[in-house]
Amino acid sequence: MSRTLIVGGGIAGLTAAWDLAGADRAVTLVEAADRLGGAVGVHHLAGLAVDAGAEAFATRSTAVPRLVEELGLQQQIVEPRPDGAWLRLPDVAAPMPPTGMLGIPADPHGDEVVRLIGAEGAERAARDLVADVAAWRDREAVTLGEVVRDRMGEAVLERLVTPIVSGVHSARADDLDLETAAPGLFAAMLREGSLARAVAAVKAQAPAGSAVQSLHGGLNTLIEAFAAQLPQRGARGVDVRLGRSVDALPTLLDELAAEDAGPVTDVVLAVDAPTAVRLAAGLVALPDAGEHDGDADHADDHDGGRDAPRTGRGVALVSMVLDAPELDDRPRGTGMLVAPSTPGIAAKAMTHASAKWEWLDAACGPGRHLVRLSYGRVTDLPGSGALGFASSDQELLAAAAADVGTLFDRPIAAAQILDADVVRWQKALPRSAAGQAGQIERLRAGLREAPADPDAGLPRLHAAGSWFAGTGLARVIPDARAVAGEILAT
Repeated sequence: MSRTLIVGGGIAGLTAAWDLAGADRAVTLVEAADRLGGAVGVHHLAGLAVDAGAEAFATRSTAVPRLVEELGLQQQIVEPRPDGAWLRLPDVAAPMPPTGMLGIPADPHGDEVVRLIGAEGAERAARDLVADVAAWRDREAVTLGEVVRDRMGEAVLERLVTPIVSGVHSARADDLDLETAAPGLFAAMLREGSLARAVAAVKAQAPAGSAVQSLHGGLNTLIEAFAAQLPQRGARGVDVRLGRSVDALPTLLDELAAEDAGPVTDVVLAVDAPTAVRLAAGLVALPDAGEHDGDADHADDHDGGRDAPRTGRGVALVSMVLDAPELDDRPRGTGMLVAPSTPGIAAKAMTHASAKWEWLDAACGPGRHLVRLSYGRVTDLPGSGALGFASSDQELLAAAAADVGTLFDRPIAAAQILDADVVRWQKALPRSAAGQAGQIERLRAGLREAPADPDAGLPRLHAAGSWFAGTGLARVIPDARAVAGEILAT
């Protein structure tokens, strides 16, 4: 019986395994970590099981809800409270403009926009409504930064876009491919003749309701469902092997062949692109996929290795349960994004998780709140002293205890912190510079075109995951299902 090998147990690998096993294909999935889920994890604070990584998915398509329904979790889908997030700038804290996208305002004259960038900045942004877009028509690879700067000016870029891009997408606006960040926005700008009108047009096409959703109990319950159901999926189930790192793909293929479990006809590399290149090196020569900070897709700190020296880039999350009835009125909505130039605050973002999700508010109980602060920007230079992935737990916990009161503008005493935990993610984020999408597609084409002869130990090669599809479940899941479809079709 032929077999498909999936390397990587994140959302992409799990989704591909689900579809393949559902069609009665034999599947072996190997994951280097001791758990499934990749960037979706769980940790426990003050008796609460809460998300340690990704906490929501975009609702711009039906891809994620459809899979959630197949897993039997449709009744658990929840929407966040509509309060919205705030921006913290050096001189003001205020709600984010509700009509924006990536901080780009659809209405440059809106009161929320003027409050954050000033009347002069708003006037400069409004020039976009009348300025010709002809100079952009022959451009292909463009960055978010250069488009916003040209169309709306530095105030919009630095005070609205940069806090979101650095806090949410871990990227510089001048390094972020616009099509990668907001698919269809550039084409809409050329069509509408204005970046502001393009934002309005793209947002008008989105489904009604919240832009994101999650699951009651957290997004981590999706991984629990996969883990419970994959071994029984289809006629054969999925052979899941945790704690199995892969140094060379040919070696793993030889091991599977020795088990006499049937020839491996297809391999899905559900890993980052540099790792895919390295693993496939023994089978096919591929173009370089860019720099990569370390081999691990994720590294969450629950192994007792606290305060150990760390190198490389990544994100550190500090989650805290607070006894703070003074936060019951949700003074900063669902959280805050912090501009890099804001003095006295080390965090780049804070999520008021119990204010965002009603189920979590109820789980916390009266007067108790769960907050999550994020540390580590791509602009942080080695030796700069900035807090982030490489900082110790002691440093991060101390910074979070100070930052949380400053961000809420309501001092939080040490005795009010009932529990706290640090989780580090050394995530292999896809490079997002202009033109990177083309490089990734060439890499994918190289995998597809690699010589294949399963009987001779040369399986067909496929790639899936955020490096290839883009970040977020709404991109990763349909892409992984398309990869599974290709395998089933052959």
